[in-house]
Amino acid sequence: MDASLLKSKAAFMKAASTTSAVQLRPHQPEYSTYDSEQVKKKKKKKSSHKTEDTGAKALDNLEVDYSNSNAIANSANFSTMAKIVDYMKKRRLSNINSDWALNLNEILEEIQVFDLSKKSEQWLREALPKNPRLIVVDEVKFVFKPPYPIKGKTSLIKVLVKQYQDGKGGILLSDLSECIPNAEKTLESLGSEVIVIPTQVNKRKDKVIFWNDPYTNFEVDDDFKSLWRMVSVDHLDEKKIEEYLVKHGIDTMRDLAPKKNMAGPPKRKQAKRRTNVKVHNEHLDDVLEDY
Repeated sequence: MDASLLKSKAAFMKAASTTSAVQLRPHQPEYSTYDSEQVKKKKKKKSSHKTEDTGAKALDNLEVDYSNSNAIANSANFSTMAKIVDYMKKRRLSNINSDWALNLNEILEEIQVFDLSKKSEQWLREALPKNPRLIVVDEVKFVFKPPYPIKGKTSLIKVLVKQYQDGKGGILLSDLSECIPNAEKTLESLGSEVIVIPTQVNKRKDKVIFWNDPYTNFEVDDDFKSLWRMVSVDHLDEKKIEEYLVKHGIDTMRDLAPKKNMAGPPKRKQAKRRTNVKVHNEHLDDVLEDY
């Protein structure tokens, strides 16, 4: 080897031995304390959000439970009121002290309801006077209110005649059954004084009772009845029937028919335009002047 190179190598090694070594910075671990603190903070935030969500859900559940409890309480109150009305109706129909009014405590004792809360009792005290099926007596007592003031045959005929004269038709057998006991036997005893026609109300079979006006009882020939029943008008509407009657010289229907409004919808009033006219105070005519 060249002598100059050996000298430079020796000088380099000597300088290197006298120079202090520089320590390398240790490698930072993957999860430092700083990172772990951030992770802990995130976990705390998530846990706090979870607790808030669970708290909100708990409040919602409490509100639902409260609304359900109110609905159950209301249904129980209405059920008790329906039981009271039904008992008062049966009490009237039994004719046992039917005119003797009862207060709420006496009614509850009669129907054997003893576990009623103070809140439900107060609700009944406010709701019963507003019930259309009950009559309030002395502000705190109640009796059943029937659909019609009927207590027997005489009052039944009186009500039917009044209905007939006022053009209100008849009364239902179901309503009569709430006024008197054994309503059907009462109708059978009246015989030809009443007319009973089967009907259907709210998909339930019922009967309508009319007063049989004796002044309208007249005999009709069988030939006329057969001719009447042979004529079919199912395929005709009101306009065609009117044309047929007019064609044969019968124009009564035209006079009785409701008049049609041919004027049309009312027209809107147009707003009046104000013209540019000078207006002076009349009491200042001598003072004011135009320039």
